[in-house]
Amino acid sequence: MHNYIYLLAPAIAWLVAQSIKFILVLRKDGINWSDAVQSGGFPSSHAAFMVAITSVVGFNQGIKSVIFGVSVSITAIILYDSIGVRRTTGDQTEAIMELSKDRSKHLKTKIHASKGHDYLEVAVGCIVGFVVGYLLNYII
Repeated sequence: MHNYIYLLAPAIAWLVAQSIKFILVLRKDGINWSDAVQSGGFPSSHAAFMVAITSVVGFNQGIKSVIFGVSVSITAIILYDSIGVRRTTGDQTEAIMELSKDRSKHLKTKIHASKGHDYLEVAVGCIVGFVVGYLLNYII
């Protein structure tokens, strides 16, 4: 079972983050099952997923291992992307949709605003991922 920790930790961290997100949205809007897999929002499931696997790698392979360094690097890129690039892209998409409404222009393609994260959403996602990675590492 211990060999599967590298798959279980990120999957469980994602599930925990998405469940928290779903419960928080459920309180506002009622049941909408698409909210269960939404991107963006509080907490970041991207952060939870990546920090969980990075934590498990660190606990099992050591923080001086090559694979830990690779995992930290990939995690940093994903967290930077979710705060910066995806959020900016989402803001730009919303601006384009608003401009098209204001000018009564029909967009030729169907676009959806990509929801990035703010710092708090990513920080809490990191905490969720670390806690899941830590607990699974010592339970399994």
